[in-house]
Amino acid sequence: MEMPLAEAALRSGAAGEFDRRIQSLEARSRQVLGCTPRESFVWLLAFNLEVLHGRLNERSFNLLAMSYETSPNEAWISIRRIIVAMPLVLAAPEPVRQRILFEFQQLIRNGFDDDAARSYVTAPGSVRSLLQTQIEQLDLPRQKKFSDALQRLRS
Repeated sequence: MEMPLAEAALRSGAAGEFDRRIQSLEARSRQVLGCTPRESFVWLLAFNLEVLHGRLNERSFNLLAMSYETSPNEAWISIRRIIVAMPLVLAAPEPVRQRILFEFQQLIRNGFDDDAARSYVTAPGSVRSLLQTQIEQLDLPRQKKFSDALQRLRS
């Protein structure tokens, strides 16, 4: 609930409110993870907060890796995680990069073509070539469904 409020504060230029919301999110995420360290969404939130601070380092990518470790197969997390992780795939350490790419492929394989297509369309060209490799590993019917989802987005 608080993340959209922080984003709204950022868009409106209310820097003080944005900072307060982010500090609150950081404190609560530490508190939740201290009590329930298997909360994949909170690990993802912690990673996203690091990104908002401009910190892309081993520690921040370890937070993302924990999100994968604690919830590798939950679509609702995967959809959110791919949105956050895809723009940073080239900066990710190789093991995390492979998880991002595999998750993209799994979204398509499991019928979440529209979500995968959105991440594909917003990815830079250098990332799209990596994604294309993942797409080509799928069977032809899955490739076709993904292609159709791309067409819907582009029209």
